[in-house]
Formats: sequence, C-alpha cells, structure tokens
Amino acid sequence: MHDDSRTPPAWLGLGCSRLGSVNGVAGSDAARLLAAALEEGYRFFDTSNVYGQGDSERLLGNVIGNRSDCLVCTKGGKYLPFSKRMLVPVKGLIRLAARRSNAARNGVSSLRSQPLPTRWDIGFISAAIDGSLRRLRRDAIDVYLLHSPQENALGDGEAIQALHNAQQAGKIRVVGVSVDDVGTAMAALADPRVGALQLPLHPNAHDYDQVLAQAFQQGVKVIAREVLGGQSAIAAAQDPSAYATARIQELHDDPRITTVLVGTTKISNMKVAARAAGLIASTPAGPQRGS
Repeated sequence: MHDDSRTPPAWLGLGCSRLGSVNGVAGSDAARLLAAALEEGYRFFDTSNVYGQGDSERLLGNVIGNRSDCLVCTKGGKYLPFSKRMLVPVKGLIRLAARRSNAARNGVSSLRSQPLPTRWDIGFISAAIDGSLRRLRRDAIDVYLLHSPQENALGDGEAIQALHNAQQAGKIRVVGVSVDDVGTAMAALADPRVGALQLPLHPNAHDYDQVLAQAFQQGVKVIAREVLGGQSAIAAAQDPSAYATARIQELHDDPRITTVLVGTTKISNMKVAARAAGLIASTPAGPQRGS
C-alpha cells in the first residue's frame, strides 16, 4: 500500500522522452514504469509528439488517459522525416537488435541524436495539437509547448498564435515554449501569451539566471529539465542518491522554478527522486509553489 507521507509535490514531474523509444522502455515495461510513478505520487508528465515516434503519448494515454489528478505537458513543431517514418513499422525488430548488440544500440542512439525538421505555421501546429489530443486521450492538454524553436521562429508570432487559438478553443490550458538557448527564452517572454517556459537547467550552470528572474517577475511558470546533468554526471557522483537528493533540494529552494522534471526509465531512480521530494515537501520551511 502506498505511503502518502512520501508523495512528492506537484513540482516534481516525470520526463518521458524515452518512453516508447527503441533504447527506452515500451509495452508492459513502460506501463509498469508509469504505474510505479503514479504509485510514488507523480502527477506531472512531460512528453512530445515525436518521443518514441508518438508512442510516448500513446502510452501515457493508455495508462493516464483523462485522469483529472494528472497534468500532462506535451510539445509540437518537430516531425519525423520520411526516412525515420519508414522505420516505424519495424520498430520492434530494431528494439530487439538494439538489446542484443552494442553496435545496433549505438547506431540507434546516433540516429536519435540527429536534429528533426520543424514547422511553425498555424496549420501544422494546429494539426499537431489535435494529434496529441487523440494519442493522449485527453479532453485538453494542460501545458502545450513549442518544441525547441529557434529565436527567429517566434518573431512573427504565428506559432504562438496557433497555441493561443487552441487555448481559446479549450484544447490546451497553458501556452508555452521549450527552449534550448537564452535568446529564444527571452523572445518567448516578450510575448504576453506565453504562460510557461521549459529550460535546460544543468547543475552549476547559470546561463538562465536572467531568464528565471524575468519569468518570475512576469508570473511565467518554469519547467526545469536536464537538472541532474545526465548519466555521466550521476555516475561520477560518489553517492548518486545523495547527489540527486541535494540537487532536488537546491531546485526546491528556488521559488522561480515551478516544476522539476526527472527523466528516467529506471523505477529505482524515479523512486529516489520521489522520496527525496517527499521528504523535502514534509519539511515545514520552504517556498510555496504556484498552482
């Protein structure tokens, strides 16, 4: 039975970029991961229309569906080129090969690291939102982000307008942008329709201090990703559990950050983060997070 005393607060979320991917978890393994996340108290889930070739959203839809106690954040603007779409029907065979061969696994990782093409016109973004709604099986998407646009893609406001139109139609609740650089973050903050930013907040990096200050001043919610610095940083820590706990504590103590994402496909890692967050949340002192 679940111990509610260690339920993490709403500011801790699960990053689902490898949910349904060849080198991630799929099928029953993915369902077990999500079930364990729910058991541990996770109620915020971050995904994208391209994660797992759409399977990340489908898996979330199968397990979470239209649950009112869960918040789902997804993204759009990227799409799979024809060369990658051709591989989708044989994805199961590729996954099997990757499990049996380091060379195949490295090949998949190399292919995955290649940048995807993007489109930011209203028609494309609107269709992407509708597709995500179907895969997620939700009446509305809680937070919808443009997926890593360049700064110039925000200049004419068309992409944000597509999200605003969907918000007005009740399809999404919060308009936002997931960014990879400071310039794009500041361009997003210049548009009053933007209510959320997703930022890569690596340990010991202060690139986004100005962005965090501006977002806080404007009341824009900040979703922090890549907060543990990746597998290499975790592996290099003398005590990985203590390292993760200290980092989560640091982020919790920053009132400018609304939600912290833990991206993992390992139930054990997800539980470490959840229990650290639950312990922090049970401490009387600490800043109050926005809803």
